[in-house]
Amino acid sequence: MQTEIELIEANLERLQGRFPGLPLDEVLILRLILRLAHDFGLMLDHHIRPFGIGEGEFRVLAALLSQPDGEAHPGDLCARASQSPANMSRISDALVRQNLITRGACESDRRKMVLRINAKGDELVHAILPPMFEPLRKLYGELSAQEKQQLIASLKILAARFVEVLAPPAEGGTP
Repeated sequence: MQTEIELIEANLERLQGRFPGLPLDEVLILRLILRLAHDFGLMLDHHIRPFGIGEGEFRVLAALLSQPDGEAHPGDLCARASQSPANMSRISDALVRQNLITRGACESDRRKMVLRINAKGDELVHAILPPMFEPLRKLYGELSAQEKQQLIASLKILAARFVEVLAPPAEGGTP
């Protein structure tokens, strides 16, 4: 019986027969990344949902906890937690309602808002995160330290290229 990955490869090879210019390796990498993203999402959801929050909310809490004073401006958290400004607003509202963070005016600039993780939010991150360590170690257990570093380097290159390739053209430039 063929594995899911073997089925994907076979389908792509047949598709390449209909589209001779199809970049087979690149499309396979894309499909593998999408599959892994789905699987990672399921794994995270399995560990996080029992605590009554979603994965995006957990990322925001962890990002706040990682800050020296446990606080940050919502705009700064967007990049740290991979969230859009609209989603950050929704998430921060939910975390405030659940009494996991506080929201208040910035002391240095009253026009800005600052989010702060509180003791309950800190405890929640400490309850969720450590149990995830062992599954991650098992998942990556077949990779050597060097292979993990190479994978990280390759993914960083892809992330940088993604930004370059999909950046909107400069005004007056060609699309």
